[in-house]
Amino acid sequence: MEKFKFDETLQLKILTKSQVESMHEKALYVLENLGIIFAYEEALDLLEQAGCDVDRETQKVKFPRELVEKCITSAPSTFDLYDREGNFYCTFGDGKTRFNPGSSASNVLESDGDTVRLSNVKDLKLLTKVAQSLPHIDFVSSSIVCEEAPGELGSQYLYYTEMQNSIKPIIGGATDAAGVPRTFKLLTAVLGSEENVRKKPYTIFDICVTSPLKWSHIGARNIIDCARMDIPINLISAQIAGATGPITLAGCILNHTVEILAGLVLAQVTKPGHPVSYGGAPCIFNMKTMYTPMEAMECSMITAAYSQMGHYYGLPVHTYAAMSDAKIVDYQAGSETARSGLMAMMAGCSNVSGPGGLNVIAEMSIEKLVIDNDYIGTLKHLEKGIRFDETTLAADLLLEVGSGGNFMTQKHTLKNYKKEHNYSNITMNYQERAAWAKEGKPTIMDKARAYVEDIDKQTICPLSEDQRKALDAAFIEVCADAGLSEDVAKDLIKKYDEA
Repeated sequence: MEKFKFDETLQLKILTKSQVESMHEKALYVLENLGIIFAYEEALDLLEQAGCDVDRETQKVKFPRELVEKCITSAPSTFDLYDREGNFYCTFGDGKTRFNPGSSASNVLESDGDTVRLSNVKDLKLLTKVAQSLPHIDFVSSSIVCEEAPGELGSQYLYYTEMQNSIKPIIGGATDAAGVPRTFKLLTAVLGSEENVRKKPYTIFDICVTSPLKWSHIGARNIIDCARMDIPINLISAQIAGATGPITLAGCILNHTVEILAGLVLAQVTKPGHPVSYGGAPCIFNMKTMYTPMEAMECSMITAAYSQMGHYYGLPVHTYAAMSDAKIVDYQAGSETARSGLMAMMAGCSNVSGPGGLNVIAEMSIEKLVIDNDYIGTLKHLEKGIRFDETTLAADLLLEVGSGGNFMTQKHTLKNYKKEHNYSNITMNYQERAAWAKEGKPTIMDKARAYVEDIDKQTICPLSEDQRKALDAAFIEVCADAGLSEDVAKDLIKKYDEA
């Protein structure tokens, strides 16, 4: 994608060209005249050296226009991702929309579809196996916060679990300042060398700004560490309209633009050309219920608008969608998942986090993840568009079959039905009623539950013995670095093995 240009592809566009340009100008105005806080000394040093106006007492940084636009230009429009085995996986930002499960859920909805409890390592292990098995879930993610993991360990126990149960790239992150170098040790153990970690990126690090207009010491250090260790970054603004961001949607989009551009500048002055994704997790504050939904229509509208800004800057775009604020897998869950997922894809998002997520992504349902996979399959079928050539137009076939004819017996049908129609379905019901009744009238949750139970019995893409030994050793080292004893580390490894 070109920089400071309008994407002319067929996409959902909620802002006009003049509104995009105005949003950019207003963002530069705010960055230059108000600035944004960076609560990390090294970030202040780097930004000051790059030409920013830094107030050490308030930790506020003001950005000259020329520097912001220079950094936008230096950030790449695409970057390559690799799998756990070092094989090329995809080009991120290539125009396709990819999906991964929701992130950081503290609770899980059990398979009965009603019981909610704290999440544990067994849940993450199973969810990662299921995500690996599903054809339309492209990445795995730190989707569950395991209650066994000590607070000092940050997200490293999550990476430890995910890398053992999937070869797909990981959408992860850290909850602690030292999270990046610690995760780098785990990645090195599995990938075999630091060079492999740097040259064949296997994870994208989500890093969240503290809205409004502040990068914490954790976020700022994570940005710097990722840039220095060649780990691609997904910058996320998770403002809440009416609480941590303006109540107006346009104001939220402006706040989002300012926050993400400030983080992008820090990444680029640390290492010019470092890959950065333009991400977000928009919420609104419902003044009636005092709740903060992520899947209200307004959230999708904000996503569509900031996607246009990301495309204007020539960057890959990320959002949270294809999930629901519902508490069970019901009509609300289905309608919100479908609407937000479709709008995110039509807005040209490169990556959508959220499938399986419920209740402002505080909860994960593994069964819903399976159901969402089926819906995402229909989105990807739509994304392919309509094949248009002499074969698919079938003009000669129409002449051959003629009025009142039948196409079921034609070779043309046999050759093309799998190319034209989507058959990658696990849970949806496309039978006539009698056939469905004969099978016992299974519900969509029944089918999802059966699929998960089958995957639970399987061993899926385990690490080699040498990789596992190296990972265990690195994990013990990471725990020690976090101030945890070797006994604690070994107990966590044991809990993983027993899960």
